[in-house]
Amino acid sequence: MKKHLQKIVNHKAAKTTGKILNIKLKILLFLLLPIVVFTLIASRTDIVNGVKSYVVQTGSMEPALPVGSITYTKSQPTYNKGDIITFENNAGQTVTHRVESVAKNENGTEYITKGDANKNPDTQLVPEKSIKGKVVFSVPFVGKIMNYLKSPQGFALIIIVPTLLFIIQQLLEIKKEIEKSVEKKILARFEKKSDHLIQNE
Repeated sequence: MKKHLQKIVNHKAAKTTGKILNIKLKILLFLLLPIVVFTLIASRTDIVNGVKSYVVQTGSMEPALPVGSITYTKSQPTYNKGDIITFENNAGQTVTHRVESVAKNENGTEYITKGDANKNPDTQLVPEKSIKGKVVFSVPFVGKIMNYLKSPQGFALIIIVPTLLFIIQQLLEIKKEIEKSVEKKILARFEKKSDHLIQNE
């Protein structure tokens, strides 16, 4: 009898732990999936509230922006000294550096920029038309993951993994129903044996 009771107790404890893990997994997916999707969309277009995402490829802005960080930029009416901006240089490269100073001349407003980790400012002035936006938010060290997710394999992964998790969840629900049925049978047998013992006393 004691063994049967202990099995039931252990079974209930395992079920409780499973429920807690299931809830935590759902919360994690609920929080992360929209962020991942938003970042992937923002890496290709700025249609979501004008925000665009970039992955930091070099250490020129360390420690503010470590290699592998994701930055979220948004176009601003004006840019000031100290702002971290993302722009396209004369070579067509996308660069994220800090504004050192603002120069206004016959060409309009131009910006002198510098990487925090660099000794000297950039040699090229950045015209306002070349600026993609100001960095309004950044997340360190997850850029490599996002780079992978932007690949065909990675994009497939964010579709396949949630689908697999959904299937696993459904299988666990079926397993729970089976366990409930088994538990009811064990309890019924236990009650019958208890009733039999009481009657014999």
